[in-house]
Amino acid sequence: MKCSGRRRARTGPLVVLLLAGLAVARPAEAAAAARPRLAIWCEFMPYRDVLGTLPLLEKYCCDLLLHVGPGEIGDPDLARVYREAAARKITVAAWFLHPYEEHLYVGEDTIAATRALAFRFLDWAEKERLDARWMVFDCEPSPLLGRELFTHARNFNIPALARTLRREKNADRFAKSVAELNALIDALHARDVRVMGAANRVFLDFLRYGNTTAQDTLNAPFSMVRWDRISYITYRYHATQPQYVTLVNRYATLARRFHGDRAALDLGLIGDQSGFPEHRERALLFGGSQRFISYLYGMRSVYDLREVIAVALSRGVHRINLYSLEGAVESVAGLENWLKAASEARPARALDRWTPIGSIRAGIFGAALQGLFKAMIGEHPPQDGGGVTLQVDLERNP
Repeated sequence: MKCSGRRRARTGPLVVLLLAGLAVARPAEAAAAARPRLAIWCEFMPYRDVLGTLPLLEKYCCDLLLHVGPGEIGDPDLARVYREAAARKITVAAWFLHPYEEHLYVGEDTIAATRALAFRFLDWAEKERLDARWMVFDCEPSPLLGRELFTHARNFNIPALARTLRREKNADRFAKSVAELNALIDALHARDVRVMGAANRVFLDFLRYGNTTAQDTLNAPFSMVRWDRISYITYRYHATQPQYVTLVNRYATLARRFHGDRAALDLGLIGDQSGFPEHRERALLFGGSQRFISYLYGMRSVYDLREVIAVALSRGVHRINLYSLEGAVESVAGLENWLKAASEARPARALDRWTPIGSIRAGIFGAALQGLFKAMIGEHPPQDGGGVTLQVDLERNP
């Protein structure tokens, strides 16, 4: 069918206007979708002091990952934090931490204790009518194992380090722990609770090569667990800002590849936290003394934080967890400036996150780490849970 010139003349302007509208609308929609979804860790701050930070968390749409230990369940101030946060539409996730002498984190030795803690907390929260729909399981080596590993690493005693990791490797126990954690999460799902898992970024270096045995050697089953959200600890520590951009670029890419929309990154540390007495106590427990403390000097520039959030956004990771609330409050910049900078981040341009030399070095480091692990420690055969359990996670995010 032929179209008349008049018909073209009448529909042409409409098409132009429609395309112009799409050109305006799509960038606006993309910009809105690319905004960071913020949360902030709170590890030491008393609940009464947390209350004073809620107006700023509300202003910048920042959720709260709040420490909860066995002795804190039933605390009236904890209930008040939940109630006031709910009134401000702030989601509070209970971040479970065991006593130091009971391994502190969630791992193979603390699954039973974590189950008991989680359901005891949930029973209390339901009785108090609190909106406690999220929990956080922080999967890291216990302070006892961490102290041993840190001592070997500090002394550059690689054979001793390898012996310790081989000693901790146990495929049967590892597979059993994975099953127990998944059963626990299923039970929490049945009570309408969601769980975020958090772990060190080094797991991503190993996952790049299909290696989950490294998680077993650290007693921290992780990537094969059916988390609702998955966050990787990616702090700057001693890195320069350009190096940090490279790190965030790498780990955001890997996190998104393995976990899709569930991926998140923990960024920081915010402010100088080396003087916190709780950190100093932990330094003694890990046997790291001043070397451990030197990792806690933290970021001083809010613009450095905004830059790396922009890099994560550009790699498709929108969930950003800042560490930590107490660090931001005690810093020179103050909590509001950190939150403002973080909330204003938008996806970085490809050129701004282009770090070819740094990326090559990071890739070489990851390959060397995997090579050393395979040669000195060895991986589980796939039927023992190494490759098979990893596939469970990948099937949810092809």
